[in-house]
Amino acid sequence: MSHSEVIAKVQAGNDLSLDEMSHAIGQMMNGTWADDDIGSLLLALNEKGPSVDEIAGAATAMRSHMIQINAPCEKFIDTCGTGGDRSGTFNISTATALVIAAAGVTVAKHGNRSVTSKSGSADVLARLGVNIEADVATIEKSLADVGICFCFAPLMHGSMKHVAPVRKKLGVPTIFNLLGPLCNPANAPYQLLGVGKPEYRELLASALQKLGTTKAVFVTGRDGMDEVTISDATDVTIATGNGLVPLVWQPEEFGLERQGKEDMLVDGPEESAAMIRGVLSGVLGSARDIVVINAAAALWTIGENDSLSECARLAQNAIDSGAAEEKLAKLAEVSHS
Repeated sequence: MSHSEVIAKVQAGNDLSLDEMSHAIGQMMNGTWADDDIGSLLLALNEKGPSVDEIAGAATAMRSHMIQINAPCEKFIDTCGTGGDRSGTFNISTATALVIAAAGVTVAKHGNRSVTSKSGSADVLARLGVNIEADVATIEKSLADVGICFCFAPLMHGSMKHVAPVRKKLGVPTIFNLLGPLCNPANAPYQLLGVGKPEYRELLASALQKLGTTKAVFVTGRDGMDEVTISDATDVTIATGNGLVPLVWQPEEFGLERQGKEDMLVDGPEESAAMIRGVLSGVLGSARDIVVINAAAALWTIGENDSLSECARLAQNAIDSGAAEEKLAKLAEVSHS
């Protein structure tokens, strides 16, 4: 179909097939779509609501254009989420990634600068001394030697430059806000993926299942957080090759008491970095507990233990032993090598 036919089909309220969507997004990333046409399609998708095939098709195109990171092993995980919960908390998934790596699980962390939050994963890692713009060879060395790397989205997805001006001009979230977690540059077979809007959790899980995943756990806290929360129940959707499984997790299943999120709020990357340093150095409180519960969920996802409370104990040990603090120092050192 021509560009105008694709746009007209969506404007009429009809879904594009996976192949149609993949072809359209691929053309955009090759720079062959005019800005006005890109904007029209993105707004039409917003109005209609994206389908599973449209999300999977767009992600397929993004994956085909991204820089690939070679992983040294077959079993590793990512903790990238969609964002969008506007909770104002510190970078929980970034701290979680460091704790998981300290517990012995390889992590290919994918992330970006702040879009909807006070601090993006790239922003806080830069404040923590990590070179977020390391080249591919350095990223792969970090993944192999340290057991954790950071894949900075703008460097991994250079073709997004063709749609970036339009997205900025539109000023509203589009389907591209959902795609980052589905496009890990190292093709992480396991993922703990936070979803800020509950209505997208099963949609994204279905799309990732169609794209292929070993096991991905999508979480939305009932308090509005795009994390496993410690203040309320967490709705969970597990995606594997066998289908989707819904669950509900309670903080008590991890051996943790419920707490509010007031002490986790930050005004920007500097405060977030300070809070993460505190968590990694052993400071007790709600910030530590929410990192522990999310690290436990990630360890459970990748199969370190079937018990959520035992996984929480493993996460606590990774912090209390000093291993998580050391992991950050090594990540920062290698990223500058």
